[in-house]
Amino acid sequence: MKNSSHFKVLASGFAGMLFFGAAFIAMGSVLPSLTAKFNLGTAEASILTGLLPFGVLAGSLLFGPIVDRFGYKSLLIVSTLVTVSGLMLMVLADQLEVVRIAILIMGTGGGIMNGESNALVSEISDDKTRGTNLSILGIFYCFGAITIPLLFKVMPESVTYVHIVGAISILMLLSVVYHLAVKFPEPKVKQGFPLAKAAQMAGNPTLLLLSFALFFQSALEGISQNWIPTYLSGENGFSQENAMTALSVMVVGLLAGRVLLSLILDKISNLSVLTAGMAFSALGITLFTLFPHMFTALAGTFLLGFGFASTFPIVLAAVGNKFKELSATAFSFALVIALLGNTLLNLLIGLFGLSSFPIIAVICTFMVTLLFVINHIKDKRAN
Repeated sequence: MKNSSHFKVLASGFAGMLFFGAAFIAMGSVLPSLTAKFNLGTAEASILTGLLPFGVLAGSLLFGPIVDRFGYKSLLIVSTLVTVSGLMLMVLADQLEVVRIAILIMGTGGGIMNGESNALVSEISDDKTRGTNLSILGIFYCFGAITIPLLFKVMPESVTYVHIVGAISILMLLSVVYHLAVKFPEPKVKQGFPLAKAAQMAGNPTLLLLSFALFFQSALEGISQNWIPTYLSGENGFSQENAMTALSVMVVGLLAGRVLLSLILDKISNLSVLTAGMAFSALGITLFTLFPHMFTALAGTFLLGFGFASTFPIVLAAVGNKFKELSATAFSFALVIALLGNTLLNLLIGLFGLSSFPIIAVICTFMVTLLFVINHIKDKRAN
């Protein structure tokens, strides 16, 4: 593929991840308005937020086999349109049942966009640039995730959540026009689908090790996003505003980590970067757990996000390097396992209580490192 075409395809992947980040965070930003609009209690609002991960899980499960069989272009366009439909239906609907359906639609479309963007950037990259390009892809997710809350904060009161979501939706529709003009990689499978080969791949020890590294990484990200404000305000006595500031600093740390990763990944070994990243995350958790002051909370949450920034790009690059024949299906498998980790360990904290959060978070950093090291040793012995 020619160089100009290469960058056009990369731009499509980056756009997909940018808008996935915006759509994924839109739920939390819009939730207070939906709660007021439908007079929802805490339990009812929690049900709404719980629908989004189910949609993302469904989208992650679907995209891989479809991409390997039919290619990227049609599905990326369809998933963008589906996500826009869900977003607009969520903010315009007058019935709560319709809002619930809209969130599922949005989550499914977003899950497809997320998985397909990762798989597309991986496929268009060679072994040397795959990790770096996936790191840059992660930067676009951060930009998308930061944009929505920032708009809600800086816009005047006359600009409602409907206007903000509508503007994002228009930009997403414009990206469809761009995708139409791009020549994407050809499908991996021209006829039928090799189910036996996909099933054999799912049992591959390398894919399992890497997928379960993402299981604990996704769990670490999910419990951090969901429980840090509650933990700091409940266990350490922070005000709700200061606890939310600490959470925002974690996202800044994530963005800083992804920027640095894109610059150093071709100079330092993946194993060294990932191990150091998990050490930073563990240090960050220790800081805001043992030293409950505002400065240490901000430093700790920054280090937490900065540290776990490397895991998804490095692990997904390893998946892309190993499983080129059915790469999208391999990504689909890995992302589904990752999302299950997010869901199950959030439930685990609910079961054992808020005080278990830092212990479970540190265990996650250890397990991510251990599984990646085991896979690294296995690969070295195989070679």
